[in-house]
Amino acid sequence: MNKNLITKQLVNSLFAGLCCARCKNNFSENSFKILEKEGDILICNLACEKCGKDYGEVVFNLNRKSDKHLPLEIIEGPPPIDYDDVIDAHRFIKGL
Repeated sequence: MNKNLITKQLVNSLFAGLCCARCKNNFSENSFKILEKEGDILICNLACEKCGKDYGEVVFNLNRKSDKHLPLEIIEGPPPIDYDDVIDAHRFIKGL
């Protein structure tokens, strides 16, 4: 597929604040392998060029009319369960 769809400028703007979680290497246009393209939608595989960590598939909805894109942000999930959560679950299950 046309590799030119993911440009250095696009990667630099979208991934400005993100890097590989394992080796801290910055992502580049070579970190993406386009798997499918449907109109402006790209399904790509993202992997670190330096250490090979595979981040799986990412989906881009490219707005070709805009020459500026906001950087992507990490969205944190819920906090991990703690000791009290386990005790509460045990008490709940025991009460059933």
